[in-house]
Amino acid sequence: MKQIYIMFYEHQTRKLHKDLCGELDLTLYPHILFEDPYYVLKPDILIGRLDHKKTFGFLRQELEDVYLEGRDLLDAMHDDIVLVKEGVAPRVIYVCKRALSLVVATVKETKKGLFFEPDTYIDRRLEVDGGEDLVFGHVVMLEVESIDQFAVYCKVKKIIGHLNDPDINTLKIVAAYDWPQTFSDDVMASVHDIKIDFEQEKKERLDLTHQLIITIDGKDAKDLDDAISLEVKDDHYILGVHIADVSHYVKEGTALDDEAYRRSTSSYLADRVIPMLPHKLSNDWCSLNPHEIKLTLSCIMTISKEGKVEGYDIQKSFIESKRRMTYDEVNQFLIHNKSLGDEKIEQMLIHMNELSQQLKVIRKKRGEIEFESSELGFIVDDKGRVLDVYERKTDEAEELIESFMLIANETVAFHMFHANLPSIYRIHEQPDNIKLKIALQTVAKLGFPVNLKQLGNPKPLQILTEHTAQTPYQYVVHMILLRAMQKAKYSEALSPHYGLGARFYTHFTSPIRRYPDLMLHRLIHRFVLGESKDYKKDVYHFESMMPDVAQHTSDQERKSIQMERDVSKLKSCEYMQDKIGQVYKATISQMMPSGMFVKLSNGIEGFVPLRVLDDYYMYDEANLTFVGNRGKRYRLGDTIKVELLDVDLAQKKMDFGIIDKKKNKKDYQHETYRSKQKGKA
Repeated sequence: MKQIYIMFYEHQTRKLHKDLCGELDLTLYPHILFEDPYYVLKPDILIGRLDHKKTFGFLRQELEDVYLEGRDLLDAMHDDIVLVKEGVAPRVIYVCKRALSLVVATVKETKKGLFFEPDTYIDRRLEVDGGEDLVFGHVVMLEVESIDQFAVYCKVKKIIGHLNDPDINTLKIVAAYDWPQTFSDDVMASVHDIKIDFEQEKKERLDLTHQLIITIDGKDAKDLDDAISLEVKDDHYILGVHIADVSHYVKEGTALDDEAYRRSTSSYLADRVIPMLPHKLSNDWCSLNPHEIKLTLSCIMTISKEGKVEGYDIQKSFIESKRRMTYDEVNQFLIHNKSLGDEKIEQMLIHMNELSQQLKVIRKKRGEIEFESSELGFIVDDKGRVLDVYERKTDEAEELIESFMLIANETVAFHMFHANLPSIYRIHEQPDNIKLKIALQTVAKLGFPVNLKQLGNPKPLQILTEHTAQTPYQYVVHMILLRAMQKAKYSEALSPHYGLGARFYTHFTSPIRRYPDLMLHRLIHRFVLGESKDYKKDVYHFESMMPDVAQHTSDQERKSIQMERDVSKLKSCEYMQDKIGQVYKATISQMMPSGMFVKLSNGIEGFVPLRVLDDYYMYDEANLTFVGNRGKRYRLGDTIKVELLDVDLAQKKMDFGIIDKKKNKKDYQHETYRSKQKGKA
């Protein structure tokens, strides 16, 4: 039985209906009362996540945090979900769920023998069972078996690699997330068992090989799962979005499908891709490579000149992509009029761009909020070493593909909902009003007018993001607002997508790299294309599994995103580690009690600790400003010059000092700086 306390935490509530959690034996749950029809936490019991500091901690809750003394933390560790009993001295009374299940550690050697040094700080000793065959320098994954106040008890689960391996730091991160990197023999055997009768498929599918169909992707992409076509007829656009028919290859109940579900997404790390599906499928059989016949699901939409979908058809098809295009070359044509050497494709792209811009106008009218976030790109050599770092940009070609994928996703979601079919939707709930109000009050302190009277309405946010666009505060303001937003997720039940302003939305267009898309294709085959052999049984089967599929794939997506961010931080540090002492232009992007985060012009972010500055600074929260005793001020959004002081690969962070404009660099040294790191990975 799923632990009831965790249900209270996940639902962010103090009471659960008995229909939700079933009949409970309250002798097993001494901190819960029954008040028909609800099970409720006792009045003096709190639940939350423990933020464990060295000598104290905080119980992090939705609205109010609670301070805890170190002696009152029981044996709880950082990020554990715990119950706290309120009182004069609040104390942890029960650990509901442990955050620490795996530990990445390096085998070190002393005169007494080998020991295990964890990759991240653990506030108690490691007791490890096994490891007799290990040698100095091995990097291993340890599985946590139990925890008490004095030690973490583990066993060796697997060897990740050796300290001398060139990509060991990336491998450590992937292992820490317990993300699979290879496919088992059973999965590969499942791939070899796939047999497709192409001639029979051609007889049963819509033949689109005569159409001018192209793909547009990044220059390094190999998993091409979407292709597009466009004709202009009778003052209407006929837009075709053709998606690789992955579900025709990946059948339910196979080892291949089980593994795809377990991963749920491909992970795009700075120096590699960890695919959801084996390369034979992702880069070959299913990838819409040029001049090859491929099986697809096509959403063909008739769209008015004003951008309204007036009709659509969802069909299984087969296509032949006539050209594999890149964002760079399409942008060169659309923005700089550089010839592509093919007049038909050029004319089609001009019409495509017209339609893309019109669709963008419609999305804006209905409430789409355009947030500008920062994403780093890395140029690496064949050994994974970073040669350069750049900030990814979105131009007209990227917007064109985004517009067409969005309208296809909306159209399919519209169909699934109105046909009353089992489906999986992509939803984005309204932001929490309290969080949004705090974010807007912060933005107001920067001098921008905000609307606090219509907190649920996206229109004021649209206006705000437009006002701050192309200003030095754009990134800062957009990140403040983004942190106040809910996270998009998958759901078996339809709900609007707040950020897009869309009533109907799903993920249909990337089944090579996202399991929800693959699942949706399976549903389309069964219910839209009429391939179900037992309709009622299939409806019950998919409706009953969909809540778990939505939850698991949402969890895996968040896990993958965090892993990608960690690798991005690592690669940023690797790139900067030989640049200590160099000076950069930066923007203050976030304030903390201990210092400020800064973003360099190339997109890399770091931290300026207050302890390295040349004065004593107090934080003026009303004006988002650090004020020094001698009158110097540093405000959120200010542009400053910083000097790189230290790079810590183990912690994936870098520290900077601020260069005083009045002093020459050669006369300015951060003599007080001392690195806090205990060693580099």
